[in-house]
This record gives sequence, C-alpha cells and structure tokens, in this order.
Amino acid sequence: MKIFKNSIGAQKPFVTKDGSVIRSIMDASNADVKNESLAEASLAPGLQTLKHIHKKSEEIYYFTQGSGSMLLGDEKIIVKAGDAVLIPQGTPHKIFNTGKKTIRLLCACAPAYSHYDTFTLENRYRLAIFDFDGTLVDSVTGIWKTADDMASQFGMKGFERGEIVASIGTGLDSFVNDLFPRQVKELGMEKVLKIYRKSYDVNYIEGLKVFKNVKKTLALLYAKGMTLAIVSNKLKKYVDNICKEAGIFDYFDVTLGSEDVIRMKPDPYAVYHLMKKYRVKKREIIFVGDSQYDVETAKNAGVDCVYLTYGYADKNVLKKFKPAFVFDDFGKIRDIV
Repeated sequence: MKIFKNSIGAQKPFVTKDGSVIRSIMDASNADVKNESLAEASLAPGLQTLKHIHKKSEEIYYFTQGSGSMLLGDEKIIVKAGDAVLIPQGTPHKIFNTGKKTIRLLCACAPAYSHYDTFTLENRYRLAIFDFDGTLVDSVTGIWKTADDMASQFGMKGFERGEIVASIGTGLDSFVNDLFPRQVKELGMEKVLKIYRKSYDVNYIEGLKVFKNVKKTLALLYAKGMTLAIVSNKLKKYVDNICKEAGIFDYFDVTLGSEDVIRMKPDPYAVYHLMKKYRVKKREIIFVGDSQYDVETAKNAGVDCVYLTYGYADKNVLKKFKPAFVFDDFGKIRDIV
C-alpha cells in the first residue's frame, strides 16, 4: 500500500472563488484521494469571504485561530478557535473576520472540494478595468501595417512583428519614438504622429481579432451587474471604433483613452478616477491586462491584478511583479468574480 503523508507547509496557497486563501492539505491533486478533501483556509483581519454554496459537497469547518462571525443560511453565529461548524449541501455561508488575528480553519469536504461546485451569491469585485490591445483584442496587425507603411515612406526596411509588440503599451509618442527616432528628431513628434494617424486611420481594423472567451466573459460580468471599463494608452476613438467592430462596445460603461487622462499607465491616475466616479473601494477593483505597464498600474493603485499571458505579455513580469492572478485564458476571469 502506498502511503501519502503531506505537509501543509509544502502546499502552495491560492485564492479560491469565495476570496479566502487556501492550502490544500490532501485531495486528488496531491494524494490518491477519492471521496473527500482537507484544506486550510485563512482570512486576514477586516476581510470577509463571499457568500457561496456547494451544491454537491458537505463541509465541516474547524477553526484553529482567530475569531469572527459566520453566516450560515439565514443565521449569523459567532466563531472562534476551537469551534467546529457543519455546512450541509446547498447552504449559503460566509465568514467575517472581526478579530485582530488572521482566521485559520481546517475545511473537510465530502465529496472532495471542486472549484466548479462553488457558486458565489455575490460579486467579489464591483469594477473591472481592462487594458485593450493584447487583452481584449489582437490589433497588432493594423499597427504593424501602419509602421511598415511609414517605414516605406521614410525609405526604411519593414519591421518584424516582435518589434511592434515590444513597443506597444507605452503610448503613441513612445511607440513612434522607439521605431522612428531619427525622423522624430528631424521632423518633430507632431509631424511623425500626423503621418502615423493618417496611415492608421486606413489600417487599424486590419487583421482584428477578439481573443478567445472575451465576448462570453464580458457578457457574464455585465449580467452580474459589474461596472466594466477600458483604460488604454490608445486614442479613445480607436478603442471605441474597434470595440464596435468587434461587437463588445455595449458591455462597457466607460472607455478612457490617452486623451482622457492627465497621466497615462503605469500611473494609477485612471484607476483613482474610476474609483471616485463609481464610488468603489480598492478591494472591489480588479485590473486586467497583458503587459508590465498594466501590472505596474494595478500595483501603483493598490488593486488586484489579472495578468494574461496570451497577448503581448513578457513572461519576466511574473517574477518581477508577482500579480495576484495569472491566466492563459480570458475565460478564467469568471472563476474569480
């Protein structure tokens, strides 16, 4: 017989759909477990989980540290270290940490815990802010074609796609200065920008593609009543026109382009502006993007971040900034809201 002996300290923590931090002590992911699971959940002082249910699983919570209260069905009870609580199938429940210590509890679940058997009854976030290029849509072809058109006008050779991708995200001034430094110096920034916009007006829809699961996920978030916003270093008219072309424009409450903000990403100005406009707290905001500038913006604003690896992402960002969530599929956002 094979013996399974796991140490909680060796288990990597993750944030589950209800907002608690989980360490899976023993389940099908790390042992030959068939019908149950055991995990430790923790919740920092002042926080609360989302009210949620498990349609199939029965749970037992055993509190090992801290104190607070717990909603169980229609009843609210006081809980503290040493208490055990039974949660029958389908019973709405949530925890409030009203004490000074982190609440820790052991959670036994039978059948075994499943992410897909967890159904939240309230939104974790009220405002979702999205980057645009490389996050919602792949619009690099139009930008690439514009850059090659300009290169031809300037008597230069064309660019590789990677060169274009590496320069996207910092704003148009930085983009053209990266690709055409000599022309900017000789002609001036305004002249080069004028040439760019004339070409981009013709090419910006070229090769446009909405990333997988974007439309379905935006529709779900919209239906949940979340406020959805776009913050881009691109001009607003292009963001809006591309969204209309892609069929996603109506999901958004607001789009902010480079001309709509005093300071562009990675400055947190746009996040603070939207936070004030929609009267939400930092913990109620999720920022979604695919670049270092997006992760920096979220960090600078003090809000949670989803880093998407499928767009124009730089994998080194993961090590440097450690975003709260890292997804390779836009659809996975549905699991955390």
